[in-house]
Amino acid sequence: MEESEDYMKYAYANKKFTAAVAGMVTSPKTIQDRVGDAYINHLMHLETEELPEEIRIKFSNMFQRLTICEPIGNKGSVQATISQMSTDEAIEIAMDIVYMADIVHSKCFNL
Repeated sequence: MEESEDYMKYAYANKKFTAAVAGMVTSPKTIQDRVGDAYINHLMHLETEELPEEIRIKFSNMFQRLTICEPIGNKGSVQATISQMSTDEAIEIAMDIVYMADIVHSKCFNL
């Protein structure tokens, strides 16, 4: 079976978002730490051009929200930001990650 063009285009992003969501769901850490880990370990190296058009702005906004604070000591920008983040904001970002994962998955498999 020949793989679709969309599958080839979004397969890497789908893999990264799937791993990010799995990590958020299975980790015993705080929601802030789970969001930070999802970004640092899985989503940080994605380029907006690798994503479906309809989530590019949301992805860029997530990056901005997770890098508001300057690095502090041995904490990078993301770690410094999540250490000051409210639970409600972390939940919003986690929900955005799940939403974006769903869009990438749907595009990847033409659903």
